[in-house]
Amino acid sequence: MSIDPAEKKDQIELLERRLSRERRARKQAEKLLNEKTARSYAELQESQHAQKDLELALWASQESFWSWEAKTDVVEIRSFSLQSESVFTWVGTLIHMMSRVHEDDLEGLQFHWAMALHGNRERIEFSFRLKLEDDYQWVRLRGRVLRRGSSGEALQIVGTTKDITQQRMAEQSFHLMASAFASSREPMLVLSPELVITECNNAYLQLVGAPLKEQCIGKDFNSIFVGDKVDVQALAIDKQLRFETRIQSLKGEIKAVDISLALFETHQQTSSYLIATMRDISDRQRNEAKLRQLALRDELTGLSNRNALREAIADFVLAKRQFTLVFVDLDGFKAINDNAGHERGDEELQRVGALLTGMFGPTGDVGRWGGDEFIAVLPDQTAQSVAEKSQTLIKQIEEDEIFAKGTGLRLSASIGLAEFPEHSNNIESLIQCADAAMYRAKELGKGQAFIYETGLYESMTQQVSMVNDLRRTVENHLLDFYIQGKYDLKGELKGGEILCRWISGLHGAVSPSVFIPIAEEHKMDSAIGLQALEAACDYISIMESQQGNAIPLSVNISANQMLDPQFPEQATAICLASHVSPEYIELELTESVFIRDEEAALRALNALRDKGFRLSLDDFGSGFSSLSYLRSFQFEVVKIDKSLVFGIHENSKANALFNGLIAMLKSLQIDVVAEGIELESYLPFMEMADVQLMQGFYFDKPMPYDQFIAKHTFKFGR
Repeated sequence: MSIDPAEKKDQIELLERRLSRERRARKQAEKLLNEKTARSYAELQESQHAQKDLELALWASQESFWSWEAKTDVVEIRSFSLQSESVFTWVGTLIHMMSRVHEDDLEGLQFHWAMALHGNRERIEFSFRLKLEDDYQWVRLRGRVLRRGSSGEALQIVGTTKDITQQRMAEQSFHLMASAFASSREPMLVLSPELVITECNNAYLQLVGAPLKEQCIGKDFNSIFVGDKVDVQALAIDKQLRFETRIQSLKGEIKAVDISLALFETHQQTSSYLIATMRDISDRQRNEAKLRQLALRDELTGLSNRNALREAIADFVLAKRQFTLVFVDLDGFKAINDNAGHERGDEELQRVGALLTGMFGPTGDVGRWGGDEFIAVLPDQTAQSVAEKSQTLIKQIEEDEIFAKGTGLRLSASIGLAEFPEHSNNIESLIQCADAAMYRAKELGKGQAFIYETGLYESMTQQVSMVNDLRRTVENHLLDFYIQGKYDLKGELKGGEILCRWISGLHGAVSPSVFIPIAEEHKMDSAIGLQALEAACDYISIMESQQGNAIPLSVNISANQMLDPQFPEQATAICLASHVSPEYIELELTESVFIRDEEAALRALNALRDKGFRLSLDDFGSGFSSLSYLRSFQFEVVKIDKSLVFGIHENSKANALFNGLIAMLKSLQIDVVAEGIELESYLPFMEMADVQLMQGFYFDKPMPYDQFIAKHTFKFGR
C-alpha cells in the first residue's frame, strides 16, 4: 500500500514540530538546571566563606566550636589554626570529657549540664578546670540547645569554648593585689594624673583620721600636705617620685610622712594613673632626734660630746665669728680614780661638768672632749677675759678634798686658751693651739690657765717628735745606763746606782727630768726599768768575772712597773739569766706607788722580798712623805732626798730636822743613804749623824761602766 505524498509530508512536518518542541524543552531544562547548579554552587561558596569567617572569628576571639549529639553522646570540639589554615578536631564522649574535669569543678558542671539537658534552660555557661595533657587549664563553656525531643530533653547542643587560664591568673593576681592594697598596713592611694584621690585603703583613712572613705575620694592629694608638696613636673619627667614631708590629719595632728609615687599607663597608653604609698615616719624622726641627742651628748655628764663641740666650733668658724676656745685637763684625776674608785672618779667628772656649765654655759657651749678633758667654746669673748674666769674655775675645782686609803687627794685643772681667729683660723689647728697652751700650763706647775703664744704649738710638735724618737730608742735598746757610786764615811765604794741616760740623734743629750716623765706618760717606763735591771745584772756579772767581786747596784722602778703583777717574775728571770743573785739588786721606788694602790704595792713588795731583792724607799722627804708607809712595810733602805741635805752646814733648823730623821730611821733599823752630797763641808754632818752611805757629785758623777771600772781598779767591798 502506497502512502500519499501529501500525507507523508504532513507526517514529516508533524515529527519536525514535535522534535523542535522537544529541543526547546530540553534546552529550557538545561538552562534551568544550569541556573540551579550555579545558584547551588554560589550558595556553597558563600557557605564555605561564612564558615571560614566564623572559624576566623572564633580563632580571633580564641574561641573553639563544640557540639553534642544525644544519640551518640559524643562531644566534638573544632578549632581553626590560622598558621596551617586547618581545622583541629577533638572527639570524645561526654563521660570522657567529664573524667578530665577537676574534682572541685565537676559537680557545678554536672548541675549546669543537667539544667540544660532536662530543664527549661536553653543556654549553658560555666567555667571549670579541664586537664589537657599534664596540666589543668581553665575553660569557659558556652552553649545553646538546638533541638529537643518530645519529652523536652535536649537532643543537640552547640556552642563555643575558650581557654581562660591566663585570664583567671590575671584575675587572681588582681584580687591578690586588691587584697594587698586593702589590707596593707601602709597607707596606699590611687590618684588621677591631676592628683585627685580615686581610691584609698583603710591604713590611709587611719593616717588622716577619716572615718569614711567618701571624705577622701575626690580630694586633691596635695591639699593634705603642710610641708613639701608633689612636684608634678618632676613626676611627669621621672615617672616616679619620693620625698619626705608633713601632713595635717582631720583631727589637726601634724605627722611626718615618707611619700612614694609611681606613674602607670594602661596597655594601650590611652590613660594613666598614679599609685601613692605613704609611711608615717613620726616615730622614726623622734627616735632619730633622740639618737642625735645621744650622739651629741656625753652620757656621764650630760654635756655636749666631741661631735657636738666640733659642730659648734665649725658653725662659729663658718660664720667668721670671734670666739675663745677653752681646753681644760684635770690634774690628779688618775690618782682619785685609782685610789677612791671609778665611781668617785665619775662623780668628780660630773662635778667639774656642773662647774664648767655654771661658769661658761650661759655664754657659750660646754662639753666633755674625752676622758678628763673638757672644752668650752665662748663667742664674743677675748682670751684675756676668759683667763680670769678660768682661774676662778680652777679654785672651784680645787675646793673638794677626797680622802682615800689614808691620803688626802685634791683635784685641780690646767687650762689652755686659744682665740679665733687671732691664734688660728682653722678648726684643727685652733684646738691644737689650745691643747698646747694647756700643756704649757702643766709645765708651769699645773693648776693654772695659760693663753696660747706664738711658737707654742711648734714646741709641742717637737715634744711629739721626742716621744716617737724615745719609743724607737727604747724598742731598739739604745739607751745608755751609767753608774753613780755610793760611799761610806771613809770614802770607800760600797755600792752604786744605775741611772738611765739618753743621747738622741735628733734632740741631743736629753735630761732624765725631761724624758722619764715622757716615758711614764706614754707607758715606756716598764720597758726602761727592765732594761736597767738587765744592765745592772750585766755589770755585776762583768765585775765578778773581771774583779773577782762585785758591788750591789740599785735600780729605779716606776710605780706602773711595781704594780705590774708580772714584774717579780720578770725581775727574777733577768737575774737568773745573768747568774746574779737577787740580793745584789736593790730596787728603788717612790711613795707614789702607795698613793696609786697601797694594797697592791704591799703585795708587790712582799713578793719581791720573797724573791731575795733588797727594797729601798727613794726620795724620802719630798712629796707627801707619809711616815705611815714605813710602818706598813719594813724597807731595808731609805734614801734621804737631797732637798733635806741641802744647807745643813749653814742652817741649824735644817741640820736638826736631818738629824732627827736619821735618828728615827736608825731606831727602825733601816739603812740610810743620803743623796745630794756635793760639798766636802757636808761630810762632818754626815759623820755626826752616823749616815752609813752617801751619794753625790762630791764623790763622782754618773759615768759609763767602763769609766766607772777604770776609776775603781781596787777590789770592791760590800
